[in-house]
Amino acid sequence: MHQPSLTDFFSGFRKPIRDALRGVVTIADTTEDLLEPAAQLLPEPIRNRFRDALSACESAGKRLVYAPIDPDRVRRAAEFVQGLANDRESLESCAAVVCHAWEHLQKSGAEHRFLISETLLAGKLTRLPDNTSSPGATAAALLGMLRNSNVIGLMPGVASGIPGGERDATDLALTAIVVWLLSARDDGIAGEEKLLDLSSALITAVSEDVLGAIDQPDELAALLLHVSAHL
Repeated sequence: MHQPSLTDFFSGFRKPIRDALRGVVTIADTTEDLLEPAAQLLPEPIRNRFRDALSACESAGKRLVYAPIDPDRVRRAAEFVQGLANDRESLESCAAVVCHAWEHLQKSGAEHRFLISETLLAGKLTRLPDNTSSPGATAAALLGMLRNSNVIGLMPGVASGIPGGERDATDLALTAIVVWLLSARDDGIAGEEKLLDLSSALITAVSEDVLGAIDQPDELAALLLHVSAHL
């Protein structure tokens, strides 16, 4: 009789645990900013312990939250986005890689901290209609699903999603991720993250065109392919 290992036991919980840890990281980061004025009123030893506790919480969350991302998973995610693969491993890779990319862009300059749920995203990807007419059309359909779902927000899956005033910035970030996955691949993660940053810069430069096409699937598909060709 097969005795389940700890790896077997936890295998089905990997994404929910990472989602929970994403919340821990964000709460620790936000709480430190919000409580800084009050912390200044504390005696020095207590103030230092307070900061150390929050820092430890945030660091522990960051070490555990990220799914293992390597060039092969990025390649599988790119194939899924382009409609070249629809197997379970490619779907799971796409969910993990999109979450990694979202968090990378959040860290590198976003003023807000919206959470993304890998669990919800993977579930949504299983219901994405097959669209193999072109990589651009497939990518545009996936981007539309991301924008209109509740996988991103202050409380993904619970709250209503992104506030109206933040919608454009979120749409541009998601578009940058999709454009990145449509582009030619690099050999390493450091190079992939540089490509992602470049994609974000390009999308910012043509933001008016992106936002003008964001609700027009055919125009959006053509734009995604055009911009990705420049990466």
